[in-house]
Amino acid sequence: MLTLFRNLKIAEKLLLTELAMTLSMLLVFSIFALGNHYHNLRSHLTQNILLQMNVVGTSIGPAVMLGELGSAANTLAPLSDNENIRTIILLDQQQHTLESLHPQHDPMTSAWQWLYPFFRDMELSTPISVDEKTVGTLRVIIKQEQVVDMLVSFAWSNTIAAIAAALCGYFIMWRLNRYIVDPIHALQRFVSNITQNHHYDQRVAVTSDDEIGLLSKDINNMLESINQRDIRLQTELDHRKEIEEKLQFLAHYDKNTMLLNRHAFEEAITKKITTQPPDERNHIYLLLLDLDRFKIVNDSFGHPTGDKLLQQVAHRLRGNLSQEDAIFRLGGDEFAIIIDASGHSTIEQVCKRVIQTISSPFIVDDHEIHIGISIGIATLRPGFDSKIEVMKNADMALYQAKDAGRNTYRFYSEENETSTSELRTLREELHFSLQNQELELYYQPIIHTQLLKTIGFEALLRWRHPTRGVLTPDQFIHLAEGSGLIISIGAWVIHQALKQLAMWQQTFDQDLFMNVNISSRQLDDDSLSDTIRHALDFYQVAPRTLNLEITESMVMRNIESAKHILYALKQLGIGIAIDDFGIGHSSMNYLKQLPVDVLKIDKQFTAGIPHDKVDIAIVDALVALAVSLNLKVVAEGVENAIQFEYLQYKLCHHVQGYLFSAALSASQTTAFLADFPESIPAVFRKIMQPES
Repeated sequence: MLTLFRNLKIAEKLLLTELAMTLSMLLVFSIFALGNHYHNLRSHLTQNILLQMNVVGTSIGPAVMLGELGSAANTLAPLSDNENIRTIILLDQQQHTLESLHPQHDPMTSAWQWLYPFFRDMELSTPISVDEKTVGTLRVIIKQEQVVDMLVSFAWSNTIAAIAAALCGYFIMWRLNRYIVDPIHALQRFVSNITQNHHYDQRVAVTSDDEIGLLSKDINNMLESINQRDIRLQTELDHRKEIEEKLQFLAHYDKNTMLLNRHAFEEAITKKITTQPPDERNHIYLLLLDLDRFKIVNDSFGHPTGDKLLQQVAHRLRGNLSQEDAIFRLGGDEFAIIIDASGHSTIEQVCKRVIQTISSPFIVDDHEIHIGISIGIATLRPGFDSKIEVMKNADMALYQAKDAGRNTYRFYSEENETSTSELRTLREELHFSLQNQELELYYQPIIHTQLLKTIGFEALLRWRHPTRGVLTPDQFIHLAEGSGLIISIGAWVIHQALKQLAMWQQTFDQDLFMNVNISSRQLDDDSLSDTIRHALDFYQVAPRTLNLEITESMVMRNIESAKHILYALKQLGIGIAIDDFGIGHSSMNYLKQLPVDVLKIDKQFTAGIPHDKVDIAIVDALVALAVSLNLKVVAEGVENAIQFEYLQYKLCHHVQGYLFSAALSASQTTAFLADFPESIPAVFRKIMQPES
């Protein structure tokens, strides 16, 4: 019943509720009226009979006292004529029956005779007195049949009146309910229309000050809030779309040369490998290009001149290749070209044209500059299943071109690979670098922009080669990844960095943290989590003081796999930092999916402060993005006070760069911490003096 009632319309619910209340009131009133009427009928009947009994009792007294029962019986005749009396009993003083009469009356015919048994007979008694002396008792048994008939007639009249009242009330309630239900129906139709069409600028008409009117006002207020929220959301979406477009451009293009960047190159080469049938890959050539003597240009004329030179190189490359050929700038003075050609002769012609055009003098800032270009060439032969392998082969061919005297080209072949003694020797020497204790960690301080204090470090790997001197990761790390040595080297870096951090925390500050760079090969290794857990436990370092730095390209290779791995690492309690943010496939979407704690702004954007408006806009956008996502942000490559002050003003949390310190050895870093704040530029010491 309740389920059926819940499914009724509100108008029907109101009508049923009001009708039930009306009928309940009529029922209670009818029961009360019937009870009262029944009581009045009984009282009236008993009073009449009792009056007769008193009269008869006065008259029959002498006969009872003298024992003249015949005369007494005649005196009882008036009572015998009363149709409501069933039995008359005459008792003496000892309550012994002297006479008992049962008057015979015509039987009463009624449709309600079946109710008679439910109304028991009544008994009345009155004393018989002579000269105020009781000589006996007169008792009568009264039947209620006439009372029942009169009560039923009264009930019928009440029922008819109640039905008429209910019908009249139903009609009145039906008419009145329309004033309640119609506004509700109108409100419901309005809300349904809003829900279906999403026209949040519509408003419902307020026609009263009752609860429905208040509800209408609240709905209008809610619609106004939704409308304002949509306006703000659209504005924010437009702003984010603009930022997304900028980041998307930076994800695939080099802003200096306007060529496709390394990330776009990796996507392109991977697509070629995965989509081309194996027997058709030998028509696809990868050309790695490296400018000869470009470092001399940078050192002699400065980086701005070097950037302009790169722009002219890009322009000449585009002019010597067809629209179908893809040109990429991989970074620094390295370029790549992917060409679909019929054979070696076509590639040789392309290489000769490129070498000839690049060898021609460049005029940059009124300087005549002469450079050359070396080209390494590899084909996507059947059996190549990764970009790393084809890149390695093209890189080997490039080294062969440089060894051949530069400003030339070489094709990769397995025979030539075996003869590349320098690379082979370097790779072999790397195998013994850990055993010979040639690897060393350097540490670059990370400075809090508001507190002006050292709060952590980035651990940077160096190879102290016995003959080549100190080598940076870009000179050997690709060999470690290609040979698989990166797993053992990476484990050593984690242990060494945490060991040093534990000592510095104990000596200087328990809250000091360490950032450790992780390669894609390490990220895919199942033992990484156990390595980190063991090192944290062994050196008793709080997990919150360790951050792993990964690059965007590592994440975007397979975002689902990366998300699974990073969430598993986060279970250790460590932090995750995105390194060089903004130069790869920057996307706010993956930032929301991944457990990222820190964004690191690449130094190429920091370098543009305060002159490059595009760099400033990108830095502003990245800092705002990090703040909105509740992430810490670190700006890399801060080299002057103006850059620092701008980042400090923009509430960038942390910075690192040559302004405060280059990467230092462990002992130098200990001295840097011990001498702080004297170890930072004097201008910042002056700022800190009032606080100290």
